[in-house]
Amino acid sequence: MANINFINGHNLRVLSLKNSDIWSCKGSFVGVINVEYFDMSGWTCENLSVDLLYGFPNLQTLKASGSRLGKGFVNIAGAGSFLSKNLRLQDINLSSNKMNSLPNGFFLHPFEQLSTVNMSHNNLTVFPKFHESIKALKVIDLTFNSLTYFNAEQIERIQRLGEVDLFLRGNPFQCSCKTLQFLEWLGQTNRLPDISDLTCVTETASRRFMSDIISNLKTFEISCKTKFWLPFAVSITSIIIFAIILTVVFFRYKYAVEYFLLRLKMKMQNYKELKQEYTYDAFISHSHTDSEWVKQFHDRVNSMGFELCLDAKDFIVGNGIAENVMNAIDSSRKVIFIITHDFLKSTWGSYEMEMTRMHAFQKGREDMVIVVVKDDIKVTDMPDILKRMWFKITCIQWPNDVNLPYNTKEIFYEKMKMALTKKEETFIYSRNSVI
Repeated sequence: MANINFINGHNLRVLSLKNSDIWSCKGSFVGVINVEYFDMSGWTCENLSVDLLYGFPNLQTLKASGSRLGKGFVNIAGAGSFLSKNLRLQDINLSSNKMNSLPNGFFLHPFEQLSTVNMSHNNLTVFPKFHESIKALKVIDLTFNSLTYFNAEQIERIQRLGEVDLFLRGNPFQCSCKTLQFLEWLGQTNRLPDISDLTCVTETASRRFMSDIISNLKTFEISCKTKFWLPFAVSITSIIIFAIILTVVFFRYKYAVEYFLLRLKMKMQNYKELKQEYTYDAFISHSHTDSEWVKQFHDRVNSMGFELCLDAKDFIVGNGIAENVMNAIDSSRKVIFIITHDFLKSTWGSYEMEMTRMHAFQKGREDMVIVVVKDDIKVTDMPDILKRMWFKITCIQWPNDVNLPYNTKEIFYEKMKMALTKKEETFIYSRNSVI
């Protein structure tokens, strides 16, 4: 269709070109400004001009059914202005145009006389937006589209239109907990003359009449709340149970967790583990209340040619105690636990024993532990940590009055020397002793 100029067409009121073989709608009309009724149904408007109807400023009725406007609107820019010059429109028929959506702003013009809009047999999924001045609208036909429900914003737009009747049958509405607000609105509104014909698909994929759902809406709402609260309660319960299990596991294996966290921290700090060579022959783990005795013990063993790690002189200032303990264990061939009554009450004593046990288990050094029993303490009174690895421990009793003369300080330190001596040195020592 080219641009059409009517001569002496000012008295023309009705122009019907229905089912004409129009395969392109890129033209426009001139000279027919008083046309009130225009029918372009059946055209092929995949190629469309936005100013096709600009020549009809007094148009009241537009029939454009089955004109393929859906594709035409997509193919042109500014399609929302298609009706911007036809502000006296009263009746618009855009049915069967394969429209998935309306162009932005399509009805956002002040059509003060607009009363009927037919958009049936399309693929619309959203209720269209209308200008605030449109108050005369009486009928909106949205039958046989793709509407599933109206959200709160769309319902509010409908409310602002005044007394308008909506025809909605033939749409694939959903009756689910998600659309509960829409269902409540349907039960309250009186704007749906065809509500008895509306059907919906439930969450169980069954088709029901909308009126049946609405009449039992309270029951439906309760079922929705149950569906929400039951999974919610199960989720909360699961989280609580998981938290309890996690807490129990953490406190049961807190030293193991801390051990591996320290290992990870040291690895991230580019810490390199010692291979065969150790900085110290032994790390002394003790209670601070025994510091005076431990100092004498350290000096005596040190005088025998052994390098011992002691917290008071070897821990690095600025590092955490846990990190210093781990470094001391890593840097020592042996760990000596000075077992006293005060040590057994010490929190850090338990910590150092657990760290040593974890290290010995991971590195295959179960024989690295030396226990010096200074006070009169029975094996049955020892911590469970030591009991579990007792068969691998070297245990040396400090000489008390009760076990003299079978044990003396000289014998005690001779045993300590043998326990701290490396295996190859022990073999030479034993052979020389035989000689």
